[in-house]
Amino acid sequence: MKIPVSVDVSEPDQAVMHSNMTGTGVPYSSSYFAYGDHTLHYVEAGEGELILFLHGFPSYWFSFIRQMDALKQDYHVVAIDGLGAGKSDAPHDVDAYRLENMAAHLNALIDHLDAEKVHIVGHDWGSTFAFGFAQRYPDRVASVTGLSAPPQNVLLGLMQRDSSLRQTSAYIDRLKQANPLLIKALGGDKRVWTGAYEPLIKKGFLTPEEGELFREATGNPKRIDAHINWYRANIPSFGAIEDADFWPDQKTRVTVPAQIIWGQDDRVFAKEYAEATKASSDDMQILSLTDVGHWPHVERTETVTRAIKKLISERHQK
Repeated sequence: MKIPVSVDVSEPDQAVMHSNMTGTGVPYSSSYFAYGDHTLHYVEAGEGELILFLHGFPSYWFSFIRQMDALKQDYHVVAIDGLGAGKSDAPHDVDAYRLENMAAHLNALIDHLDAEKVHIVGHDWGSTFAFGFAQRYPDRVASVTGLSAPPQNVLLGLMQRDSSLRQTSAYIDRLKQANPLLIKALGGDKRVWTGAYEPLIKKGFLTPEEGELFREATGNPKRIDAHINWYRANIPSFGAIEDADFWPDQKTRVTVPAQIIWGQDDRVFAKEYAEATKASSDDMQILSLTDVGHWPHVERTETVTRAIKKLISERHQK
């Protein structure tokens, strides 16, 4: 029997406290939103049009703090902890992590935040989720920015057609076999730190204090296992992809103003992903960044922030 991952909602979010002590201007606040059987944790600041940030794997809301700091003076910025991550619920039921179910929760949160439409920004799995949400709920999305990952239906289509991309993404099947004991035994919790965050600190993109916040928030093997449910629920074995696996379906396009941003040194993202995403969209821009890896919003903070603001501005001009 699995022991549930507990969330103490009375315990302050250390990243919120850090951001409010080191930052200036509009303060951040931490809240929870329940929908159905599950509760999401989110952090917000500012007023105006809503910009919603969706992090990737393995991360949490704090990964977008630079963009939130830059935009909170003019917008209502909100970043969630995705289901299984951060301080959100981490259910054992894999079905809870299906994109359709998480999108329904996100749509209800937008209602809760009293917004008719949202500018949505996602990285990695958050990018896949953001594009998919724009496909599923186009009337709720004013613009969408995806970093370092394509929509789920584009990804699966490419996996069916391109054997080289299947090899690049073979790590996904290995991830899906994990469990908390195996993650701990193989040092997977430590490799999250050494593989993702320690290099960003060494390169000066994160401060040591920020790195410790990421180490604490992403190092729990039970939470890592819960977050892997995003893969288990939505990415079938590449050799057994069926029509029903595509979400929202095989042919749904991104019809809202959109952009995809990727780093040319990214070992996970391939140029083919950007090209296929553009081909499956009505109004898509591509921003390719040299000397940038898998974390464009951390490695090129100002460039990504300007791109988000530019897309929002262009949307208003149409």
